Amino acid sequence: MPVLSRAPHRLRRPHRRRLAPLVTVTVAALAAAAPVAVVASPSAAAPGRTLHVDCSAAPTGKDNGTAKRPFTSLEQVNALTLRPRTTVAFRRGTTCAGTLAPSGTGARDAPVTFTAYGTGSRPVIDGQGAPDAIRIRNMEWVTLEKLEVTNAANPGTKRRGVTVDLENYGKAEGLVVRDLYIHDVWGDDAKDTNGSGGLYFRVLGTERASWFENVIVQGNRIEDVDRTGINLVASVWRGREDINRPDLPPWTPSRNVRITGNTVTNTGGDGIVMTQVDGGLMDYNKVHKFQMRSSGWNAGIWPWNSDNVTIRYNESSGGNSTVDGMGFDIDEGTNNTVVEYNYSHDNDGGFMLICTAEGTITGAVVRYNISQNDSYRGLEMCSGSIGDAKVYNNTIYIGDGVSQTVINENTTRPHNIAFENNIVVKEGAGSATMNLRPNTRISLSDNTFWNVTGVPANPGGMTADPRFIARGTGPQGYRLHETSPVLDTGKAIADDVTRDWFGNPVPLSGPVNAGAYEGDGVSGPVPSPVELTPFTPADAGSR
Repeated sequence: MPVLSRAPHRLRRPHRRRLAPLVTVTVAALAAAAPVAVVASPSAAAPGRTLHVDCSAAPTGKDNGTAKRPFTSLEQVNALTLRPRTTVAFRRGTTCAGTLAPSGTGARDAPVTFTAYGTGSRPVIDGQGAPDAIRIRNMEWVTLEKLEVTNAANPGTKRRGVTVDLENYGKAEGLVVRDLYIHDVWGDDAKDTNGSGGLYFRVLGTERASWFENVIVQGNRIEDVDRTGINLVASVWRGREDINRPDLPPWTPSRNVRITGNTVTNTGGDGIVMTQVDGGLMDYNKVHKFQMRSSGWNAGIWPWNSDNVTIRYNESSGGNSTVDGMGFDIDEGTNNTVVEYNYSHDNDGGFMLICTAEGTITGAVVRYNISQNDSYRGLEMCSGSIGDAKVYNNTIYIGDGVSQTVINENTTRPHNIAFENNIVVKEGAGSATMNLRPNTRISLSDNTFWNVTGVPANPGGMTADPRFIARGTGPQGYRLHETSPVLDTGKAIADDVTRDWFGNPVPLSGPVNAGAYEGDGVSGPVPSPVELTPFTPADAGSR
């Protein structure tokens, strides 16, 4: 696995969550790593064997996991000590009730694999109200795939679909969770290590530090869960000054972790969260309808107490409520987070949150993203400080009936943010305003605003209709017409960016376009103009 690069408007509040479609997302398939063989002992699974599980079959008293005499319950699997290159295959079209809680471990290039066999629908693991439907504890080199997981009984209590735990273990490598369908996990509104949700990675135990390395969570479908869709990694080893908790076991991050190509729909709280990680990537994920039922602060896709995390090529939409409710968030205790090439739309809380209550966020970059019809806030801060952040070449479109405070600075703590080369357009009913403190450290330059009120000094910028070719229709509509006044009106930003949202190269010097599109002007009929909307105090609904 290649090493991954890079890597709360509220006043001071306690550790809050302490915790038009995008383009079609194609997820590259990972190679399945377990050969298929025959036979296994009922007490210690021999390496290189396949164990069959058919929970619809009647037990014979001679079940040994062969195709002719499959195991018939999860208890039989849980009683085994699994060894490298063992495959546990569940028969399609069947349901196993209870908790799959195996023991043993795999090895590099010889994982333990849990998968499906036969034809028909996915095999189901139904937790039936247990804390976990699947719990992998203190195991390495394990692959989970092709299963359906549910845990709907006893709603409102501690409940997870799949949990991967380390407890006083040390380093664990090679965990792969891919192509699972996790649904109807109706847990409580809790978070962190004792939280509820669809898929959880956790580090427990204070006697020995533990962490994950080389983890992939890929191509899973998670829907109808409370509280969190995916959380990787909720850890007790999180103490550091960045979150004002030096009293906790010292920060021991997991490394080289990737959450990619997952679809998360209808979560009570957060969509996808990466916590206690150094060197993480969240890409090609789609989160829709998050913060649907929780009373806490939740966002779509975000890191917390993590360093060097990159968030790219994701879509986040349908966030409910303004208790956060933003599509994306760079949260407390994070350093060197990059948010790029994402599509945020139709979120009640807005587009982007950069938020710390206690410490200082450093090295935040928000670039080449597209926000369409996100209401309430474009860019929101919290009560803590921002040491340095760059927000550049983003396109923000606020359509008819939507109101937004484009930048909302609601405390006097220093927020050192450079807001440059962005395009912000408001059209139709509603308003787009700015709310910066008189002594703000947020600097603006080379931005294009249209129908936005209260804009402060913006040297090198302009007030103009940028002439998007098909505004309000999704990302492709925010390319610029050949008559656009914002072509080559931005300035080159000293950074490591090499391409725009659409894949066009970005020059390292000389003028660039404002917004998320760096290509040549698109030919065709001149777009209809964005009409100015008279502003009245009644328009400031979300202010």
